[in-house]
Amino acid sequence: MTINSCTLQALASAAALLAATGAAQAQSPQSTPASAAKNPVLVELFLSQACNMCPPAAALFPEFAARSDVVALAWHVDYWNMTDSEHGQWRDPYSHASFTKRQKLYNINIRHRSSIYTPQVIVGGDTQTVGGNRAKVSGLITDDARSPAPVTVTAEEGQQKFAVGASDHGGNAYLVTFKRSVKTRITGGENAGKVFDEVNVVTDMQPLGLVRRTGAELSAPAPASDEGCALIVQEPKQKRIVAAAYCAG
Repeated sequence: MTINSCTLQALASAAALLAATGAAQAQSPQSTPASAAKNPVLVELFLSQACNMCPPAAALFPEFAARSDVVALAWHVDYWNMTDSEHGQWRDPYSHASFTKRQKLYNINIRHRSSIYTPQVIVGGDTQTVGGNRAKVSGLITDDARSPAPVTVTAEEGQQKFAVGASDHGGNAYLVTFKRSVKTRITGGENAGKVFDEVNVVTDMQPLGLVRRTGAELSAPAPASDEGCALIVQEPKQKRIVAAAYCAG
């Protein structure tokens, strides 16, 4: 094969371009992505450590939390705390009355009933099923025909920055804080002797403001080192989810 001067020049130019590209990538600042998908589906599990039907749902939930197309949040309700059993009672340490209120409003909106049950999964804010049924939960995620608004998340100087894209309706934005991983040995109540090994256990929810149909840019303080957080944008009166995303980092 004959190599002429033009070929040598072309090879030299290509090598220089590759070197420059590699240097630019090495020097370019990288932001940790909040999730692989920019518009994941919100999957919410309502459960209690005092409910004897909840251990299978708690064990299944990490599968959904590991999916790149899902934001998964576990809300512990408080109405099982006073249930008596041969092992006495168990007060769920992560339960809160406000989480029970959230579940009740979902059931009024979706099931048109004031009654509630555990374990229950809500997908996208407008569909529900039993929390321990892998096939049904997966089906609701797959069948979610809406396209949530895209969210870009970055972490800067102790702040979480959220850029929410356009949507059909807009909604109210909330920052949800959660324990990334918790293990609880149950010593009383119906689940005495069992261990709950859980992920994304919600500890708090705070309003961030209004997101209009054109989108918005929001910010919030970064969570503690042992906690994670997520952004929820939801239609008024706790209707459909407009957008959801994990915090960066």
